[in-house]
Amino acid sequence: MPQGRRKLPFSGKQKKQQIQEKRKRKQLNAASGSEYNYERAEGNVRPPKERLPEFNVQSINQQPLHRGGKSNPNQYVLQFRRETEEEIKKRKEDARKQIIPVSEEELEFDPAPYFCGNELGFPVRPKWSPDMTREQLDSREYGYFKEYLLTLKKRSDWDELSYFELNLETWRQMWRVMEMSDIIVWIADARYPAVPTYLFTYVLKVLKKSLIIILNKMDLVPSSIGLAWKHKITQTYNLDDDDKAKVHVLFFTSYKNSSEFKEGVQKIKPRGKLKMAAEAAENLLKECKSIIEKYQAKIDLQSWENKISEEKELEYDNEEDVEVEEKITAVPETSYEHFDLFQNSYLTIGLLGQPNAGKSSVLNALMGKKVVSVSGTPGHTKHFQTIFLTPSVRLCDCPGLVFPSKLPKPLQVLMGCYPIAQLREPYSTIMFLAERLNLVKLLNLQHPEPGENEWSAIDICDSWAIKRGFLTARAGRPDTYRAANHLLRMTLSGKICLALRPLGFTANKKYWLSSAEIKNIWKIKGIVDELDTFEQNCIDLSDDEKKPSDQTDASEIEDDGSDEDESCDSDSSEVCGAISSNKFAALDMSN
Repeated sequence: MPQGRRKLPFSGKQKKQQIQEKRKRKQLNAASGSEYNYERAEGNVRPPKERLPEFNVQSINQQPLHRGGKSNPNQYVLQFRRETEEEIKKRKEDARKQIIPVSEEELEFDPAPYFCGNELGFPVRPKWSPDMTREQLDSREYGYFKEYLLTLKKRSDWDELSYFELNLETWRQMWRVMEMSDIIVWIADARYPAVPTYLFTYVLKVLKKSLIIILNKMDLVPSSIGLAWKHKITQTYNLDDDDKAKVHVLFFTSYKNSSEFKEGVQKIKPRGKLKMAAEAAENLLKECKSIIEKYQAKIDLQSWENKISEEKELEYDNEEDVEVEEKITAVPETSYEHFDLFQNSYLTIGLLGQPNAGKSSVLNALMGKKVVSVSGTPGHTKHFQTIFLTPSVRLCDCPGLVFPSKLPKPLQVLMGCYPIAQLREPYSTIMFLAERLNLVKLLNLQHPEPGENEWSAIDICDSWAIKRGFLTARAGRPDTYRAANHLLRMTLSGKICLALRPLGFTANKKYWLSSAEIKNIWKIKGIVDELDTFEQNCIDLSDDEKKPSDQTDASEIEDDGSDEDESCDSDSSEVCGAISSNKFAALDMSN
């Protein structure tokens, strides 16, 4: 209050009225769509019509706007269709039903039917010309995007569609990356490689660009499953005789520290992130050189080859902090220009993928040092970023996008498409996980109701809450929601491992386990001529001759009462003992 002004009385009745008016304004703003603010920098505000209120959009992780700020922190916020109370209530009721484990064949997964072929498609940039003003281009893009969503809404299966991105600004980022890239790289989580089928058609047939699929996080997947996925993708989509329209599949692993996953693994010599990245980067370099030769482009990649050779000779300490020397160039999404394929003196590689697939981690691993921040929260990368790997190679990192599909929502949560902390109902995802993994045995759980043998998702969460000491503040009851949240974060980070297999894997398991190509994956993982204990366990189990006799996985879980959700630094944590000591044991504990 300014000095000198006389203080006025403000009664409790007036305060109550003030709060009611403020609440009413918020409700009106939400109804009109202003919650999904598309406010630009420089004060340019989009018209109210561009807020898509008719689609009942829910903004995830929305941040408060600061008055007088020059930027809008919510411009690229995740936006999904809001779920109804009936949907959430039904899933909660289903989570109380008995868990029925699925068969090994049901762990096989074919993503194609969930993307409905080319029926759903995805928003692509409408035709434009350099003569158009920014306002004209914005209006055309918004009109097209809204028409696309209205077309989806008219479908009879609209309610069956799972989470997908409704933020036009994020799609604009992808359009920009796809336009400026010479080679498009789709990064998929090797545990659940759900690659949109219509993406193949658009990139190869419409854009006429080369597509490379990187199966990332191979350190969390048995090599045999990764190899089977590679063959499945290439056999399904490489049906054209045109060599330029081929899909290339590579493997990658990028993680902080491999020590907790390396029990029983023999190494040539200690290798850190830089060494591990050099193996995968060399494979990516070979594919890029092959593509450039097919297009007869004149781009010299010798500098990239020299960088990889130098990295192979370096000794890298995992504990050493690496300073960032490169300057990240964030290209404004409002500048539009025409790009010709392979016409620059440098190669542009665009990195696309769903949230949490590890795009930024791959970029950092290729660079050999941290140049972009990474996070387990979907939507962490806010806008695309361009970084020169060498003077002749430019990498472009795009925000993660959730494409339209009918994928099960619990699977999308496990894939990291939806922020776990924002889940209103995590129990259906625990149910999905428990049907495919024997969580009771894996986590050494005791039923919360003595004498009961039938488990539900709620029972698992209650038991885990008791084991970890997650109790409510007042009543001291097991904090079921916190326990479910904790289990899902452990799964997302790879501490609890679930990996889906391609169709036909179970019937041909012995073939994939004995394939000569599997040694190429061992190089990426840092494994030498002998199988690691994780792969050996899978071979033993595949013969159905015996089950693992070592019970230390369950007995080593110690309840230290801590809630270390994002790290595995403590020797007493349940992750380093029970799960991570044999991360593939969970894959065959569904029975």
